[in-house]
Amino acid sequence: MQANRKSMNENDNMILFSEVEGMCPFCSKSLLYVKDGIRRKIFEAAHIYPLNPTKEESLLLKNVEKLSQNVNDLNNLIALCRDCHKKFDSPRTIEEYKKLLIIKKEIIRRNERRADYHSYQIEAEIKIILNKLVENENELSPQILNLDALKVDEKANITLNRLTKRRIKSDVADYYFFVKEQFIMLDKECQYSFDTIASQVNTFYLKLKKNKHTQEEIYNHMAEWLSKKTENSSLEACKIIVSFFIQNCEVFS
Repeated sequence: MQANRKSMNENDNMILFSEVEGMCPFCSKSLLYVKDGIRRKIFEAAHIYPLNPTKEESLLLKNVEKLSQNVNDLNNLIALCRDCHKKFDSPRTIEEYKKLLIIKKEIIRRNERRADYHSYQIEAEIKIILNKLVENENELSPQILNLDALKVDEKANITLNRLTKRRIKSDVADYYFFVKEQFIMLDKECQYSFDTIASQVNTFYLKLKKNKHTQEEIYNHMAEWLSKKTENSSLEACKIIVSFFIQNCEVFS
């Protein structure tokens, strides 16, 4: 018995569109076009595991991982441009199936992670320091830490990208004392601000660690969390703050 294709409503389309950030994950084509001043969709909801697989497709995908037993579940759907959808469906290949599976799994993990953002608060005062980092016009001279950023090397494991580790160490050398001074000044205006913020950062870190995220994922997730919780503050400034707390032992401890 064949399954019926799900009728996609406006909310379903909006979810799928936002999940791929408005671009086809295969060819990077925009999934909207403008005509007569109106934005119109130019994408389709593609079934990752086929809606009604042929005998050949059933054999081809016999032992593959599925994201849902319900083929019409949103976890088994992804937005593709019309051309890529047609190419993906015919002929279906195991390589392209695995590629879309990986993309959708990361989308699902990202959605689950972002659902936690609301539950983990950060003091509004952190935005003062983020703004200081963005607005600072003076060239900061790297300063030598007592341990020469050794804590980063000691705490980093193989799940942290080598380039990311280099970036963290560079941010620590360039900004650690600047950020520390800003926290000292903030504490003078609002007592215990640093302790509160450090505790909140550590709590969110432990949540990510408990969920078995890699250090690379933790670094990027924490920077995004800080940005989203502070009205989309500069992501680069947020990464500097995360680097500060790595050196200060609230993260990767």
